[in-house]
Amino acid sequence: MSRPKGPVVAIDGTAGTGKSSVGRAAAQRLGMSFLSTGGLYRALAYTVFSKGVNPSDETAVLRTAQNIRFTFERQDDATLKMFVDGVYLGDKLNLDEVAQTASKVSTNAAARAVLTEQMRRVAKDGGVILEGRDIGTVVFPDAETKIYLDASAAVRAERRVKQLLAQGVAADYASILSSIQRRDERDSTRAASPLKPAPDAVKIDTSAMNMEQVIEAVVKEISKHAA
Repeated sequence: MSRPKGPVVAIDGTAGTGKSSVGRAAAQRLGMSFLSTGGLYRALAYTVFSKGVNPSDETAVLRTAQNIRFTFERQDDATLKMFVDGVYLGDKLNLDEVAQTASKVSTNAAARAVLTEQMRRVAKDGGVILEGRDIGTVVFPDAETKIYLDASAAVRAERRVKQLLAQGVAADYASILSSIQRRDERDSTRAASPLKPAPDAVKIDTSAMNMEQVIEAVVKEISKHAA
């Protein structure tokens, strides 16, 4: 498939594998745009939360998703900055209440379908790297390059602990590991778009790799398929 602005690249994988950092860096090096699709689910969650919609009310959540107007602007770091009804929400998307609501609304199959169409609209002309949980299997099954990043739960927990400690935040390895394992279970067993590698995805185990090595491996794969 030939797209006006280049290939579509799908980066999926388990939580804590650095998909956003890797995708953004690869997009910068290749002159592409980068979209972290989880932002759309957090935007839906924020809208649901701020408007007092019951996240368990599937019809109300679907209606909310249908009424959101998403727009995007490419930034110098390759990121597609997201505006929700013309407003940049920024750190509001990282509120604990939003995260908790996002875990509920993301299981709404009809609402996921609405957000999936938004993602396809943004990237339809190509030249975009999308990071998420079901990009290569559901959102863009025809993506020119599909990559699935993974690492052992223990390694991902260790990385998270180091990240938090570097930020001056106390971190308990056992609780973080348990949280990662629960999320893996939830993501891989949910009825709507479960987390799994696409049959034709290139699988990269990052357990023994540093960030630069992962970025180089991803850029190599994208370049190979774009040639």
